[in-house]
Amino acid sequence: MTCFVYLILHGAIWLALQEHRSRQVKLWCASGIVSGMGVVLLSMRGQVSEFLFLYVAQLLMLAGNAGRMAALRMYLLPAPQHRAYRVYNLASGLYFVVFVYLTVVLQSDWEALILFNAFYAVLCFDYFRIGLMLNRLRESLGAKLLMLGGLILSVSLALRAIGVAEAGTISAIYEPSWHQAVMVVGQFMSITLCNIAFLRLFLEIAERKKMMLANELAATNARAEEMHRTSLVLKQLLEEREEIIRQLALFNKTAGMGALVASLAHELNQPLTVIQMNTGVIELVLSDHETKLNQDTRIDKALTGLRNANQRAATIITTLRNMFSNGPKRISTFDFNELVNDALLLCQPMLQKQAVDFQVQLHATALNLAGEKSQLQQVLLNLITNAIEAFPATFKGTKKITVRTSLENDQVVMTVEDNGSGIAPDIEAVVFVLLRTNKKTGMGVGLWLSKTIIESHRGTISFTTGENRGTRFLITLPLTNDAMHL
Repeated sequence: MTCFVYLILHGAIWLALQEHRSRQVKLWCASGIVSGMGVVLLSMRGQVSEFLFLYVAQLLMLAGNAGRMAALRMYLLPAPQHRAYRVYNLASGLYFVVFVYLTVVLQSDWEALILFNAFYAVLCFDYFRIGLMLNRLRESLGAKLLMLGGLILSVSLALRAIGVAEAGTISAIYEPSWHQAVMVVGQFMSITLCNIAFLRLFLEIAERKKMMLANELAATNARAEEMHRTSLVLKQLLEEREEIIRQLALFNKTAGMGALVASLAHELNQPLTVIQMNTGVIELVLSDHETKLNQDTRIDKALTGLRNANQRAATIITTLRNMFSNGPKRISTFDFNELVNDALLLCQPMLQKQAVDFQVQLHATALNLAGEKSQLQQVLLNLITNAIEAFPATFKGTKKITVRTSLENDQVVMTVEDNGSGIAPDIEAVVFVLLRTNKKTGMGVGLWLSKTIIESHRGTISFTTGENRGTRFLITLPLTNDAMHL
């Protein structure tokens, strides 16, 4: 009957938990079946060979109990279990040697049977200890059932050992007795309870894992939703940042237009005056009806002057329109040297007014790159304007500003250098910080905006300065014809 209980319960658990494909379940069920086979051989002494009874049955019992103990201790992982395994193996080996010595050498079957029941009474108390440790970790019905099953198993085997000891002879122990009944009932109850406890513990842990997985999934979904909301907010902030930069660029342009437009008005007066004078000359010549157009060199010179002055005025106006237009960004591929020339055309009146010795050293070949031309013109215009303003009213000596372009390792390099008063030491660290400036009339936008524009073009901007030794700004931009997303 005990063997039947072993086989039925462990086989049922194996089938019930087969979809989990757990090594722990397989170890528990296989070990229970092995123990059941050992019980069968132990109950058939006299019908099977002494070899099967003394060696095979004992080893099957020891192996079955070892497997079930290991399966139960898997619930205690990751706590180390090596010490418990060593103690169990040592005790099992010692028991097997003593049992064989009693039965084979001393022929003391009575003492061997007492040893058998007493040993397993102590050994199976480990079921109770494992259940107690599991219950301390997390109180559960499965742990309590394991404690109860282990306690019943140990007590019933201990009572059987006491009953055998009281019988006094081996011939009396196979007769019906109270301790034999206690052992059979205890075995039936404890095996049933331990199997239910194992099943309950497995399902409780599986349910906790499922709940943890569900919670993690819910937390992941919550994080994903939060990340999505954050990305939307970030997108909105980036759009707002781009709009702020655009407005600041416009504001910077507008704020700097006063002095520039005043100088350009003077500059535009020159070609317009030439146009007016040459127009008068042509009118005077044409008033003489006898004069043909190709007979008076004054007409040809006047017309040439008209064309040149008109082209100069048109170029200045076109450059101004491109510089201060408020339309959408236009990415194009252009020669950086031409960009420098266009910016210098706008700054020429200011340079002449401030009596600045201006030098331009451009790279010998075209420096084609992709970008937003008007933004880069604004950067150069801002640097040149800052360089002009770097000369104090009391400056002695020749004012010099030099602009250079070159090509280094597929990088367009531009420097704007002056010999002015330099940047004050207390402002050096925050030159590119928004709203930080040492100018009395400055806004603290120009250099911050210049850095933003250069970095949006995947470039860099830096400077070196020294008190009364001037400042040198260095800009690098990638030489490429690929389109950019600014």
